[in-house]
Amino acid sequence: MDYKSLIHRLNTAVTSHIENKKLLHLLLSFIEAKKTFPFAQLTNLHYTAFGGKEDEVVHLSGAVELLALSFDILDDLEDLDNFEEPWMKINSSVALNAATALYTVSLKMADELHSPYKGMIISVFHRLALQAMEGQHADLENRIETEEECTSMIEKKSGSLVALASVSGAMLATGEEQAIVEKYSYQIGLAAQIENDYRDLFHLHKNDLSSQKKSLALLYINREFNEHSKELSRFIAEGKSYEEQYGDAAAFKSKLFQSGVVHYLNVIKQIALQKASTLLAELPLPQHQIELLKSHLIINQSENKRRD
Repeated sequence: MDYKSLIHRLNTAVTSHIENKKLLHLLLSFIEAKKTFPFAQLTNLHYTAFGGKEDEVVHLSGAVELLALSFDILDDLEDLDNFEEPWMKINSSVALNAATALYTVSLKMADELHSPYKGMIISVFHRLALQAMEGQHADLENRIETEEECTSMIEKKSGSLVALASVSGAMLATGEEQAIVEKYSYQIGLAAQIENDYRDLFHLHKNDLSSQKKSLALLYINREFNEHSKELSRFIAEGKSYEEQYGDAAAFKSKLFQSGVVHYLNVIKQIALQKASTLLAELPLPQHQIELLKSHLIINQSENKRRD
């Protein structure tokens, strides 16, 4: 995909629908701050894999990316993290309104599609966006007690957006919903979120453990499989800083490895990727297209190098 064309489409869409100059400037600055467009890439990837050949995928990809950006902003405002993002450096009410505007523009873009499948695509947007919101609500309530509840929440919160991007791209090409695509998208979203959670363990300024936010990592640690996890569980419950307990970041990271939580997260991630790979093999596509999808969705994540 030509990302210059995508950014131009995003800027044009926002400019054509927003009259307030200050709000418009703010939204354009949020778009400019984005360095990658993973959801647009998913849409384009599936559109191409399922035989799509028209330029309209750029418009759909833009709608998907704006929706994902609005969810990113809402998520950061609700979780109170990622303070380096531009929307976290302004009045939260203004940022909230901006996110709502981006969400609405994304739906307007979907409504502007010329495809005969537009109605089906809009329906997918609504269904999977609401599902992602339900997952976020469960996350914010912070009442999750089991691994099954946690993975279900992640699949809804993160997997639904992956599914929205992937399913809508395939639908634009075929006019069909492609249930298999939706199923493996949840697993891809789960694997990606686990990778993010893994990295966040070592970014101590945004560590979910310090806020006792229910996550797969915290659920594992609180099961106290060994002395190291028992020690971490007490440390988290006491609300101390890692400096008070361990002296420096290196000692804290060592304790995380010794507890087994790092290995545990990697196993859950690899299981999710294996499930996705199995489902991908069932797609009614030529083998070279399946391999192309696997190279983007499975292999890249499996080989993702972790920098602690």
